Amino acid sequence: MALVPKISLTLRNKCNLVNLYEETNAYNVTTNPTGWGTPNIDTTAVVSATVNVYPWTYSPAINAFGTGTISGTTFTDVSHLSGTFVVGQYLTGIGVTPGTKIVALITGTGANNGGTYQVNISQSVLSTVIMGVSVLEQFIFKNPTINLYTGQIGNPTPVPFTALVDQTWSQPDGIYQVVYSVLTSTTEYTNDTQYELFLCNVCNCKDRLVVALIDACDSITVRKLKDQVDQMEIFIYGIQSAFACGDFDTAEAILTAASTYCQTIVDCGCGCNGGC
Repeated sequence: MALVPKISLTLRNKCNLVNLYEETNAYNVTTNPTGWGTPNIDTTAVVSATVNVYPWTYSPAINAFGTGTISGTTFTDVSHLSGTFVVGQYLTGIGVTPGTKIVALITGTGANNGGTYQVNISQSVLSTVIMGVSVLEQFIFKNPTINLYTGQIGNPTPVPFTALVDQTWSQPDGIYQVVYSVLTSTTEYTNDTQYELFLCNVCNCKDRLVVALIDACDSITVRKLKDQVDQMEIFIYGIQSAFACGDFDTAEAILTAASTYCQTIVDCGCGCNGGC
């Protein structure tokens, strides 16, 4: 038996904010054997916890790995293993503070033994395997100064709770992989493979057309707007159906067509694929 963290990420209707809900729930031998508490870990064992958002094509194979240390704001890639460290990557590993990010190259080429890199958080990390990850969005649940588990009902085996509200989201409509990672001093626990489909901007485009249709007065305009609303509904249904079937390439292709159509027929701003 082992903990399996569970998370939901919900986009707000303004398209630039998200809410995060922690849904792991307390252990129950019958209904929730992978939840918080004995025989699994509870929140007192958690050293760090993050929710990272990646493109749906994300694979750990594209990350950078090295056995290294962090002293102050200098990360040293003592023995490089694979991939390439670059500015903007987040660093993860046992003892590494969540939110640690490479902000500058010092002597590192990205793949050389002994390469050094400046990070944004001062800390002391002894030799361990450190991974560089290119993350689109990152939300911190626990680090040395943040602990979202405390104060929750049932903690240290909390029931589901709202973790973060109205967090900034800067990504366009699309399919994203969400990875909820919980680290103890020796083990990392992650959620089952999870993908989220966000269509906020496309749906807002359709809604604007519906409003225009309601306000239209002449038959020609009504017919034109009705055809446009119908087309947007076909796009949305097609995207959702392809996503549900796991055909992400098709879903993304239809989404691109829908976004282009929206930009052609609607005065952009809030309601096209660039957000609000």
